[in-house]
Amino acid sequence: MKKKGKIITVVVILIVIILAAALLIWRFVINKDSASSGRIVYVESVKDITGISVGLDSRYMGVVESQETKGIEKDADKTVKEIYVQEGDSVNEGDELFAYDTQDMELQLQQLELELEGINNDISSYTSQINDLTTQREQAPAEDKLSYTSQIQNLQAQLKQSQYNLSVKQLEIDRQKESIEGAVILSPMTGVIKTINENTTQNDYYDSSTDNSFITIMATGDYRIKGTISELDNLYSLMEGTPVIVRSRVDENVTWNGTIDKIDLDNGADSDNINYGDSMGESATKYSFYVILDNYDGLMLGQHLYIEMDYGQGSVGDGLWLPSYYMVMDGTENYVWAEGSNGKIEKRVLTLGEYNEEMDLYEVISGIDENDYIAYPEEDIEEGMETTTDYEVAMESTQDMNSEEDMLPDDGMDMIDEEIYIPEDGEIIDEQIEEITEPAGGE
Repeated sequence: MKKKGKIITVVVILIVIILAAALLIWRFVINKDSASSGRIVYVESVKDITGISVGLDSRYMGVVESQETKGIEKDADKTVKEIYVQEGDSVNEGDELFAYDTQDMELQLQQLELELEGINNDISSYTSQINDLTTQREQAPAEDKLSYTSQIQNLQAQLKQSQYNLSVKQLEIDRQKESIEGAVILSPMTGVIKTINENTTQNDYYDSSTDNSFITIMATGDYRIKGTISELDNLYSLMEGTPVIVRSRVDENVTWNGTIDKIDLDNGADSDNINYGDSMGESATKYSFYVILDNYDGLMLGQHLYIEMDYGQGSVGDGLWLPSYYMVMDGTENYVWAEGSNGKIEKRVLTLGEYNEEMDLYEVISGIDENDYIAYPEEDIEEGMETTTDYEVAMESTQDMNSEEDMLPDDGMDMIDEEIYIPEDGEIIDEQIEEITEPAGGE
């Protein structure tokens, strides 16, 4: 019976070995293929990678303006008699801009002068009365002196008030004369008349959000580019110091380089109702940003331009230029992992042209075009894998694969119970089965 048990033990060990080998084959060969089939590869548009899609969608409207702009406000209490300039006129410092109507001011001056004369008469009257009462008090009996003193003090108080009124009235007259003399407003700087706001109302002077300038002058000489961006146009992607390309609206090959100098988020303006996908008819706030150029050759004040972020598109020639890190270069061929017409990843051999060392870009002659989708060349990519343009879907597929691998046993023997029941003789045989290694003399 003992010998029979050893035979059974040997048979069990062989079964265990066969099962373990089968498990290892399934894990490292069969399951590898099935796991690979579950891997979904993330692909990106060649247009986006190469910047070809950076065009009208990423352009902002811009206009050449002066770095220094000065506004001349109109006195809300005065009426403009004549305006000597028009929008677009060039002016020098000291040139006449407009003049107030002085007829009302002259009438007011006459009224002020009459009031001043009346105050002077009051002062003369008070002074005369005080002198008379002082003389009478000296001649009056002792019991009446107190009454005279009281009258004199009252007149002296009125005299002081009149003297104060006299100084105030004189100041008003002086100011009125200055207003009349300064009825013609002169330009404080050399520049160009940008705007003339003849519709400024009284209420505008109490509204801090309204530009109260009656005439706005832009200084000539130092320019900057004023751009406009909507809050729906990825506003917060703009940063001060970002390099930009300013492009002529007439000839797109004429460009200037510069950087964003300022983004004005404090003064937004509501734009007209626009359609943005589901936001039909929604009003969006527009903000201004300012660009300083390396040079302003060929630009004119008020010229309209396009502004686009500088992704290096100005430093390469025409054609398709792909970053080198999207390519696999093994010495014999250069290729990328591209999405095939069946939606699966495939190897696509490239024909390359020039190399831009500064930008690390290769000119692609053939193999892919701007309408293709390609993947970053990860080591585990294999032909035939599914593709997606959704990064989260690709990541979930990778996580799912890792989870499945973590569930597999590290050792095929782990799947075999530590104790095996042999139904023929009812024995329980320990996994370690030390009896196999017993010496023959142990029988």
